[in-house]
Amino acid sequence: MKNTFVCLLFITFYFVSYAQKTTETYTLQQLQARFKHKNYTEKALLDFQKTMKNLRVKPQLNEDIPGEVISWYTLNGEFSWHKTYLVLNDKVKEVETLPKADTFLKKLNSYVPEKSKFSFNSDLWSFAFVEKKLKDNYYLIKATTKSFNSYPEIPNDDILSFDLEYKTKDFKIFKLVRLKDIHTKEWIEVGEY
Repeated sequence: MKNTFVCLLFITFYFVSYAQKTTETYTLQQLQARFKHKNYTEKALLDFQKTMKNLRVKPQLNEDIPGEVISWYTLNGEFSWHKTYLVLNDKVKEVETLPKADTFLKKLNSYVPEKSKFSFNSDLWSFAFVEKKLKDNYYLIKATTKSFNSYPEIPNDDILSFDLEYKTKDFKIFKLVRLKDIHTKEWIEVGEY
């Protein structure tokens, strides 16, 4: 009985310590070597470093728009994360890159058959990366999404996967620019809202 208790205590301790295990994040020097633009002050990079402190794996770093938009992501199965940050005036601000407004979804769904509607379910969207800054100060974002399927275990021809390009000025309001089925090369330009 005593041995069983000790064994259970050891197993519990092991799993609790493993569950709380986090990985080392990037040092300031590593971040300075990766992000060289003058907008990335020491304070901004230290703030960016803090956003990664409780992760289980060391994330991949991405400089979406040099001097303005940086991000990190992990590809670790159930713990896949993607966070994007705007760097302005020595500050790092987390921004949203996936749209959430019904007007965006309505516009997207107007281009697909009735049986193949898209939703904002997070597991149906890829990570969205800021591709470039347009001349009109909009940020162009790319993502891939899959239409909703209420029976994912059953193959269905009505399930579509689309590459999307959309733009935003404030990372709050997003406008669909163009879309294409991932199995084609031809983009569909989106009309006015």
